[in-house]
Amino acid sequence: MSKEESCTGGLLQLAVPLILSNLAYTLLGTLDTIFMGRVGIIELGAVGVASALFLAVGVFLRGTVGAVMVVVAHSLGAGDKKRARRAFQHAIVLALLLSPLSLLVPKLFRVLFALVKPGKNVRSLALTYVAIRSWELPLGLVSKAISGFMLGAGDSRVPMFVSWVTVGVNMAANYVLVFGKLGFPALGLAGAAWGTVISHLVQTILYAAFVFGLYDQTFQLTRDFHFPNGREIKAMLRLGVPMGMAVSTDLTAFGIFMTLIARLGTVELAASQVASQLNDLAFMPAFAIGSATSSLVGRSLGEQNPRRAKEYGLAGLRVGMVMMGLLAAGYALCPQVFVLPFTKDVQVRALSCRLLKMVALYQVLDVIHLVFAGVLNGAGRTRFTGGVTLVCASIVFIPAAYLGAFVLGLGVWGAWAGPIIYVLCLVIIFGLCFRRGSWQAGWAPG
Repeated sequence: MSKEESCTGGLLQLAVPLILSNLAYTLLGTLDTIFMGRVGIIELGAVGVASALFLAVGVFLRGTVGAVMVVVAHSLGAGDKKRARRAFQHAIVLALLLSPLSLLVPKLFRVLFALVKPGKNVRSLALTYVAIRSWELPLGLVSKAISGFMLGAGDSRVPMFVSWVTVGVNMAANYVLVFGKLGFPALGLAGAAWGTVISHLVQTILYAAFVFGLYDQTFQLTRDFHFPNGREIKAMLRLGVPMGMAVSTDLTAFGIFMTLIARLGTVELAASQVASQLNDLAFMPAFAIGSATSSLVGRSLGEQNPRRAKEYGLAGLRVGMVMMGLLAAGYALCPQVFVLPFTKDVQVRALSCRLLKMVALYQVLDVIHLVFAGVLNGAGRTRFTGGVTLVCASIVFIPAAYLGAFVLGLGVWGAWAGPIIYVLCLVIIFGLCFRRGSWQAGWAPG
């Protein structure tokens, strides 16, 4: 077997279960959208605005904790199980320290909605949804600390299993609570939010059982439990915050983007929400490929093998472009197949199908950007990827979307040009950095 085939095979072995795991995570929000499509158009739009922005906040915190993956991968590449164990302990502590921030999330959304001014009904329902789902954040952070440790250790199968169990629980809980089954009152939008919280509780319990059942003997996870000092917390945040910020910035931009589209009309908002949910479904496989690439690059650099690290980066590009190219072809050629489950409204369905062609182009570019970012993150260059993403979202994505929609008067089509231009900028900047090769220099976790 050639080195190219070996790297591709190793990447697929880690990435495929992670793709399924991330798809399950996205489905937690998508299921709420599907259920709300059966309740009403206003509820559908409200969940769209709220779930996109809530996902951005959650991903920022989860990404900060999830940086444990990079440290564990590098540590195991260097053969240092003690450092990997300590990274796990520190990630759990960090998750608990960040958990009280969940209390601020509803207030953050009130301020944001006061600025972007979505419709009154949309605003009220969206705030209700966010206030309930905020209870899931502490559970999600602990789960992310555990799953990040597992991914750094090269295990993506357990997270895949746990994620799909979580989806099953969420589907059942939504059905019971949204429509009022088994003696429960019909809670509508609030029922969808509570169903997601319940599913996260089950997820956290399962992760705790698996990590101690499978890894405690090898790593002695609770042995000499070490609470991080100020310097160690700062090092974790220095590595993790940019990782969380990069993905969160991307999702926040889409959330703000949705609030801009809300000004264009109910049909435009609902159709863009359907397109955005399908974009999220495609984003998670692409993100999984980037994450798998990051883990393998980190381990290779821990082994002092920069050439192998570059080979994994190129393998990530090959795998990503093939997988996302096939999905993009489906979106472009058969959009009605993907749109059908979301809505029965004829106008919304027709516009969603047309928008999905733009989503197809976005996804091909996005997987390239995420693989390049994964390589740089695995090499510890998280501040660079996070900073560039923030700058491009601020000065390219939102301004271009606003300019296209309102200044040039192109409506929803002008708005959707914003994300296309944004992701193209990221591909060029990160691609040039990857080609330059300075990331292959040695790196040691703080």
